Amino acid sequence: MADLNSQNSNSSNGDDDEISLIDLAIALGEEKKTLFAVPLFTTSVAIVVSLIMTPVFTAKTLMMPPQQQQSSAASALASLGALAGLAGGAAGVKSPDEMYIAFMESESLQNSIIKKMNLQTRYEAKTLTDTRAGLKGAVKITSDKKSGLISIEATDKDPLFAAQLANLYIDELHNLLGRLAVTDAQQRRVFYEDQIKKTQADLVNAESRFRLANEKSGMQMTSILAETSLRANAEMRGQIAAKEVQLQAMSRFETTQNPDVQKLTSEMSALRQQLSKLESGSGNTTSAVNPMQQEASQAYRDIKVQQAMLEVLIKQYEIARVDEAKEGPLVQQVDPATPPERRSKPKRSLIVLVSALGGLFLGVLAAFVRRSIKKAATDPESSQLMLQLREAWSWKK
Repeated sequence: MADLNSQNSNSSNGDDDEISLIDLAIALGEEKKTLFAVPLFTTSVAIVVSLIMTPVFTAKTLMMPPQQQQSSAASALASLGALAGLAGGAAGVKSPDEMYIAFMESESLQNSIIKKMNLQTRYEAKTLTDTRAGLKGAVKITSDKKSGLISIEATDKDPLFAAQLANLYIDELHNLLGRLAVTDAQQRRVFYEDQIKKTQADLVNAESRFRLANEKSGMQMTSILAETSLRANAEMRGQIAAKEVQLQAMSRFETTQNPDVQKLTSEMSALRQQLSKLESGSGNTTSAVNPMQQEASQAYRDIKVQQAMLEVLIKQYEIARVDEAKEGPLVQQVDPATPPERRSKPKRSLIVLVSALGGLFLGVLAAFVRRSIKKAATDPESSQLMLQLREAWSWKK
């Protein structure tokens, strides 16, 4: 008996489902004009709009950032094994590609591109800030974590201009990195450049003081000083000062446990001991007949110190330049951007397809709404509900 009731219930549900589907089909059939008119209208509008839209082109270039040399800190982290990931995450270590992307998104680089490409006029922007916003919307910079390559995609209505804009990012990045010290060799080169300029200025001042004191003394101090122990004293002081600068440069990139640092420290200690013996054996080398001669002696010693420092600094500067050349170019362009042959936007087929599907959905919804309104007009109870609905939403109360 229970099985019979269950079968009757299932057959009844099946009939209800069949009737419901038939009702839906009847409702759509009665409103078939609305059902097909709405998607036809939206599709037609989408076709017209997609044809009117200005086509834009996207040019793409790939660049490879330099592979950073492993520093002593990185080596220490690597020796920690599994803890290296935790230590690196705690320190906030960034990958090299993120740093170069930040360089290309910097205001100085963008301003240079805006000026060279005259983008403020092209984008019809009133301010430089608006122009940078337009440039950011036209250029997309991303990095592939697997390959480590950075892609630059520039979009414009002119395919040639888009390619030029993408390639210009690489050129401007080269110029920016030329001003910055990113690698160890670059940092050493910049350091020695600054020290050479400073030493040259000090040398000029020392020569001027010596020349002035020599003229005031009324005698040729050069030949007198050359025959005394002051020359050896000055040259040794210059060697010590030069090694101090060299040690200062090395301490910026190496630890005290580095063999070169320890060797340089030992050489400085030996030179200081020799200088101490020289001065104790010869007495005060700067004492002279009158204050002018004493001032000339001091200036002469300063000249020898600066000359020795300058000689060492120039050698270290050349070594840094050689190391920088060995590193190769910081940024290498894998694929230069070329004018694209096909447009990237608008994607007309996608626009039409989405509009057709959206119109079909709106058409089905409109068909059911129209049928419900018509049915309500013939049903007294539904008519009363519709009247109450109008009164509820009416502003005239």
